[in-house]
Amino acid sequence: MKKLLSLMLIMIFSVSAFSCKPGEPTVTEEETEEPVYVYTDISGIPSPLSVNGEPVPYETFRYYYALVKYKYDNGDDSYWDSHDYTDDILDEALMYLRRDIATEQYAASLGVALTNYEIAEVQESIKNASYYYSEYEYNEMLDDNYLTPALYEKLNLTDALHKKLLSYLTGEESGYKISSDKTLVKRYVDNYVARADHILILNDPGEDVNENETLIKEIYARLQNGEDFQELKKQYSDDTQTSGDGVGYYFAEGDIGKEFEEAAFSLQIGQMSGIVEAHYGYHIIIRLPIDEEYVKENEDYFVSFYQEHMLSLAISKVKDAQNIEYDASVYTYTPNNIK
Repeated sequence: MKKLLSLMLIMIFSVSAFSCKPGEPTVTEEETEEPVYVYTDISGIPSPLSVNGEPVPYETFRYYYALVKYKYDNGDDSYWDSHDYTDDILDEALMYLRRDIATEQYAASLGVALTNYEIAEVQESIKNASYYYSEYEYNEMLDDNYLTPALYEKLNLTDALHKKLLSYLTGEESGYKISSDKTLVKRYVDNYVARADHILILNDPGEDVNENETLIKEIYARLQNGEDFQELKKQYSDDTQTSGDGVGYYFAEGDIGKEFEEAAFSLQIGQMSGIVEAHYGYHIIIRLPIDEEYVKENEDYFVSFYQEHMLSLAISKVKDAQNIEYDASVYTYTPNNIK
């Protein structure tokens, strides 16, 4: 069973995913030579789709599909014995794949590209990360994460390009195409950002889903009977990030899981949702007012929030204009047969 490096890879693939720390390499010159690692053979599998007439290699499609699959099953293949999200996985995988291609398209349209020095920096970072593994372990780890060395490098280069693109658009060279004006950012937060908190019960691998469903229903009944939301959150919620702060989450459209987002945006300020079911568990959501003092105290964060979202919207427009052609094989892949 293959396991992906980190769920953080869902949003941005980073060279830091290896989490390497300084130390001695695992292989020294004195050690015996290791066998050559043989990657999973996918050489004969044709491209399942093309974007703007360019075939997308199967290895690229496979990576994004497996990444989203892992988001659902957390590496537990038995999850699919009782769940069917095949269509959702395909849609989400294609969205991430197309978004990264759109990042490259948008950068090219603005004349933004990585220099040879910047490319070399990315390659050196990858090399430094691999140094703390034996060659066999390094290749095995990539293969376990549905990667090849070439694809891993390409993903890291796309990440570096995204960062350079944001720097360009928010900088003097572009004429500050994406502004950092505090008044504009505040207007954006007031009109397009929501704030919500929740109680989350996760369906972790091996847990009894029926017991979790019973628990969330009991919590909801207690809330209906007037018990304090924050107290029950501290006692039961599996979201440790917001377990005790009372701040909740600030987010704009497209920033968070669709089930949570749709429910939260449908609520009025102060209103609580019913039980919101997602593939990973259950939410009870309460929509909160924007805390003007909190926003002011965290101005730099919300400026970055605004700038990232503006870039995301620009990339999404490019993505939505792409010409996509699918081979019939793209619909035959499932969580059980992705190779």
